[in-house]
Amino acid sequence: MKRKLLGLSLVVLLLSALVLTGCSSGGSKTSEDALADGVLSIGVDDTYLPMEFRDDQNELVGFDIDFANALAEELGVKVEFQTVAWDGIFNGLNAKQYDAIISSTSITPERLEGFSMTDPYVANGIVIVSRKDATPVKTFKELEGKTLGAQIETTADIAAEKLKVEEGVNVEIKKFDGMLDAFAALQGKQIDNVITDVGVAMYYVAQNPDLYVVSSDVLTNEPIGITSRLADTATTEKFNEAIKALQESGKMTEISMKWFGEDMTKDIDTKLVVIE
Repeated sequence: MKRKLLGLSLVVLLLSALVLTGCSSGGSKTSEDALADGVLSIGVDDTYLPMEFRDDQNELVGFDIDFANALAEELGVKVEFQTVAWDGIFNGLNAKQYDAIISSTSITPERLEGFSMTDPYVANGIVIVSRKDATPVKTFKELEGKTLGAQIETTADIAAEKLKVEEGVNVEIKKFDGMLDAFAALQGKQIDNVITDVGVAMYYVAQNPDLYVVSSDVLTNEPIGITSRLADTATTEKFNEAIKALQESGKMTEISMKWFGEDMTKDIDTKLVVIE
């Protein structure tokens, strides 16, 4: 969830070079250690529809859940999910509460400095969502005098705060623990707009086409990858091999069509343009 347009300082980096940079260093549990017991433990924020959330039966479902299960099958291990609030998910990884994060984690230069991240497995960027009964907001400057909802400490939240200052926009940014609450507030007219990942926005619009509209262009390009501890480069290599196999077999396309109605897992733009 970050990206820059217009007058912001753009950070444009090739993902391949960033992954190599971000994966250097040593010192934590190795890939063999992580998978030796035949279990891959995944940290996930279960409030982020359609990526990872609880259904009516309280079952954990979503794009990332299907992907993680397919990944584990490809690796020949069992998967276990540990739910955690987004604002604590990276600390939990470093504390070795789980082996990796598969929770719609955007690849950014800052994260590549502190973690080992895979090649992207799904495209992503941030957009602004408006209610259909209001004037659609097409650019960040058009948020002047409005209230904008964002999930706390996501790249969308970070981008909104940066754009507010650099573009001099008088917008109130209201932070939510999860996007369910943000969209409930948008529906209830407690806020005017929401800024979030494009896949999330598309899902909510598809569920409520008479209520919401994606009103802006995609403001950023920040594809999503699996996050491991910085020293776990061998684990990341194994994940990359499995991701490639799932892409080549058509499994990633199948999962994407199920949740997005289109394939967001092919021809992913790997150039990062990030608002940090």
